[in-house]
Amino acid sequence: MGLNYYCNAVIEMQKVAQALSKGDLNIELPSRDNELASPLKALHASLKHLTWQAQRIAEGDYSQRVHFMGDFSVAFNTMVEQLADRQQKLEDTIAQIQSKSASLEQGNLLFATLMQYVPQRIIVIDHNDGKILLTNQSAENEIAADIDFIKDITLAMPSNDADRHGQLTEITWEKNNQQRFFEVACYHMEWNGSNAEIFVINDITRTKADLEELEKYAFYDNLTQLYNRAYGIKVLDNWLQEKRKFALVFADLDSLKYVNDVFGHREGDFYIINAAKHLKLFANDAVVCRLGGDEFMIIVSDFEYKETEAKMEKIYDNLANDPFLADKVYSYSISYGIVAVDVDNKSTSSEILNLADDNMYLNKRMRKKARANAKLKEKYDV
Repeated sequence: MGLNYYCNAVIEMQKVAQALSKGDLNIELPSRDNELASPLKALHASLKHLTWQAQRIAEGDYSQRVHFMGDFSVAFNTMVEQLADRQQKLEDTIAQIQSKSASLEQGNLLFATLMQYVPQRIIVIDHNDGKILLTNQSAENEIAADIDFIKDITLAMPSNDADRHGQLTEITWEKNNQQRFFEVACYHMEWNGSNAEIFVINDITRTKADLEELEKYAFYDNLTQLYNRAYGIKVLDNWLQEKRKFALVFADLDSLKYVNDVFGHREGDFYIINAAKHLKLFANDAVVCRLGGDEFMIIVSDFEYKETEAKMEKIYDNLANDPFLADKVYSYSISYGIVAVDVDNKSTSSEILNLADDNMYLNKRMRKKARANAKLKEKYDV
């Protein structure tokens, strides 16, 4: 009976051992009478509990620990801690991505909203086929007014991609006898997997008009509407730098102080204004400036000394016979000095002006001497 008991116990143990070796935990365990199978039963119970813990870990419960399987427990618990750490890092990363995604989405929404209100025309065009990918409200208004707006603007841009990207290009657009000015910035970028160009178009027509108005105040003399000293010196310096051939005239009104003192500054202002009108007629392309007070400067390209002198003598005669003097007891007279500048000139603008000033005083003395001789002759003849 003992032998039969032992044999049955061994056979039951063998079945359990084979099942456990294959990972089968659903086998029927030996009866309580089989004391030889107790260790296997304990192992079966441990494996069942370990399986349950593994399932909990798979579901995200990283609090599970094993304390009854020696070195395996150490390895298992280390693995669980590492999984818990990776899970936490993954959750942190996900949270950061979600936060960034939310911020990006909010930013895109804000950008899309703001883009509709900016005055610049924003147009995104497919670089390959020219298809319009995006426009803001300002651009849509331009397109609605003129269907060729985008085509005209893009054709006016530099054809070389390198010259277009990131560069500001000023474009003059003429349509229906109307001239407008645009400043266009072009940027290359990837748009939904395609090569695209973003055009940021700013209408600077009003700005240019304002600048021209400011330039008028900055470079024009209010009384005569001639150019002022600042503009004249600017042009003179530029022409010298460009090695131009030109003539410079330094002119001075005679007896302006006498007119101011005796007949009043209003008459003196008319003297200056009327002289400016005659000087303006020197030549269409002449730069005529009032340097200040009774001093004027004329610079004219490609004029020789004799040609310039002939022009100034005509202006001298016309000014002396100005219709404004018909009922006046005083006269108009102008003295001038001429300097002819060639392409090999080495003098500075200051040196040229000083030389013209010296020549003007020579001219003034010569005219005074001629008038004095004329009076003497008149007296002698009488």
